[in-house]
Amino acid sequence: MGGQIPVYEPATGEVLAYIPSMTVEEVRDAIGRAYEALGKIQAIPAYQRARLLMRVGEMIRSRREELARLLAREIGRPIKSTRLIIERTATIYELAAQELPHVLTGEFVPLEAYSYPPGNEGRIAIVKREPVGVVGAITPFNFPPDSMAHKVAPALAIGNTVVIKPSREAPLTIMEIAKIIIEAGFPKDSIVVVTGDSKIIGDEFIENPKVALITFTGSTKVGLDLASRAIARGKRVIMELGGSDAMIVLEDADLDKAVQAATVGRFDYAGQFCNATKRLIVREEVYDEFVKRLTDSVSRLKIGDPLQEDTDIGPLISRDAVGTMESFVQDALSRGGRIIYRAPKVPDRGFYYPPTILEAPFEARVWREEVFGPVLPVAKVRSDEEAIELANNTEYGLDASIFTRDFSRAYRIASRIKAGTIMINDTTRLRFDNLPFGGMKKSGIGRESVRDTMIEMSEVKVIVYRL
Repeated sequence: MGGQIPVYEPATGEVLAYIPSMTVEEVRDAIGRAYEALGKIQAIPAYQRARLLMRVGEMIRSRREELARLLAREIGRPIKSTRLIIERTATIYELAAQELPHVLTGEFVPLEAYSYPPGNEGRIAIVKREPVGVVGAITPFNFPPDSMAHKVAPALAIGNTVVIKPSREAPLTIMEIAKIIIEAGFPKDSIVVVTGDSKIIGDEFIENPKVALITFTGSTKVGLDLASRAIARGKRVIMELGGSDAMIVLEDADLDKAVQAATVGRFDYAGQFCNATKRLIVREEVYDEFVKRLTDSVSRLKIGDPLQEDTDIGPLISRDAVGTMESFVQDALSRGGRIIYRAPKVPDRGFYYPPTILEAPFEARVWREEVFGPVLPVAKVRSDEEAIELANNTEYGLDASIFTRDFSRAYRIASRIKAGTIMINDTTRLRFDNLPFGGMKKSGIGRESVRDTMIEMSEVKVIVYRL
């Protein structure tokens, strides 16, 4: 064994649990066991795998409160939100069961319809999908069970096995759900959890020929490095990476709805989401009124213990994350920025950072980098053209949102913003589990959804028969 890794409770800063730091030999063994389990899971008829997935959903839902409390403790997200996450997680497994027949439905091709190659009048073709094999899955700290579900449920549905590496900061809920999957009836080792050093595990996923596909959610820098090395070895990749999502508020917007969307979009789970609203762009005609209402809205959020039912904002994931937020703010101030609002008090114990709204010049880091915390830069623009230019002035392209009463105007702007999903009159913080989710530019490679992920995790095979 490679020792033990402490998992800290963000709300207290104290050790919540210890997890194994696995050696490369142990990781290799886990991959080998998942590889050996491929025959067992693929021997289960597809309709039976669907039933097992439905059973997983039922078992997760039956333990909702227990899992929600564990999740709140390990990631610091308020309990009223973690209950919804556990419910959503159960639903994703059920969606995979429901989508499986559609994804597996193949195609019969009467080749006599095509003149080339000669002799097609005596041939037919069948196009089908088959599992890729062992999937190496890497999940982030900020939404462990639902990110896990988006990778594991489609993989198991198709007939793949999974070796999953959770974030060392948030492994506990994932480890419990992995046990549930086996208890539900999936073969032993059809899902294996590996914990420890990210580089050791990531390198083994890349180098080990038994891993066919790597699916990763996390930072852009790490993801692109993994992807380039994996592709060079002939592996498939799905990369859901960072974002710096812009929200544009036009002068004809419903300001109350826009304020609510900005509040949720930036400060839900203390802003620790790839699709959080990270840059706010407001037309000058309504700028002052919008900022006034936004300040009032954010000032009413309750910061505190994530296990309390009335808490709106909990802690950041680590002490380092708190320091990073402060460095963003200080950089903005050093360049002539100003704080519009900053929460006057946060708990002394734990990894808390006060929600902050600020103005900053565009060369400040808050406009150029991904801000993974409760710090929101706001800018005033004079035209739609300026708003579009500023929204696109980033290396990311995950989500964006536009607030206006004019759909035609919104559609024109949405068509010019380089992002994977554009919300009109809604928060960027939405994700629909059966719609393609992912981004342009450095925000990702491929798309995740229950159906899209199944397609990515299966191979197309053409079988031609000469009559």
